[in-house]
Amino acid sequence: MTREIFLFDVDGTLTSPKQKAAPEFLEQFSDWLVDREVYLVSGGSFPRLLDQLGVDIMNKMHGVFPCMGNACYKNKFDEENAWIKMYENDFNPPAMLTRKLDSLVVESPYPTKTGDHYENRAGMINFSIVGGKASHAQRKKYVAYDAEHKERDEIIKKLRKAYSKIDFVIGGAVSIDIFPQGNDKSQIIKRYFKPLPRNVKITFVGDRVKPPGNDYALAKAISKYKNGQTHEVESWEDTAKLLKSSDF
Repeated sequence: MTREIFLFDVDGTLTSPKQKAAPEFLEQFSDWLVDREVYLVSGGSFPRLLDQLGVDIMNKMHGVFPCMGNACYKNKFDEENAWIKMYENDFNPPAMLTRKLDSLVVESPYPTKTGDHYENRAGMINFSIVGGKASHAQRKKYVAYDAEHKERDEIIKKLRKAYSKIDFVIGGAVSIDIFPQGNDKSQIIKRYFKPLPRNVKITFVGDRVKPPGNDYALAKAISKYKNGQTHEVESWEDTAKLLKSSDF
């Protein structure tokens, strides 16, 4: 019997960005998870994913890769609520990087800035102009602004020129993920799954699979496998339809 592995992004794929999953989707997803080998690969932290998806869904996962795969938690199904941390990366950014991020916030013409503009997570930094204290409504307004002005794309271009050994990618709806080059979501293949037998089928579902999105590196790595495939979605509603489709 062919082994099948399923990988899911979270924000924009299983939930609206930084929001709790819709109850109707949780019910559908929970039923679909039965007898499947499924993992989460997200930029968010483990506690945040737990808050978004709930204990029941998390406990059906074989593993969770939070913080862009810079940490790994394996589920021990033989023990109740038992998770083992397999690895966690460190990131010691240059001293001037945070000052640069502060200056980008000041220089941005976007008028609403709520504070907590960068968050240190395992192996990475999450950065946003609108700030971590932004309400859902404030985040939606920035999403519309960024779609028109491509501010995050321009910020990434500037930062990549200034820091050659660090990577910068579009994160969730309003943020930029920052980490050492190579420590993107694709690292989970070589650090956890590799070597994969040739007959293994591996499927990834994400919403930012095109560059400079934070799902791109993993989608590219999976494309190198004969039985690897990636499905691009724009919302949890798209994922709900995908789970019902005969192609999935």
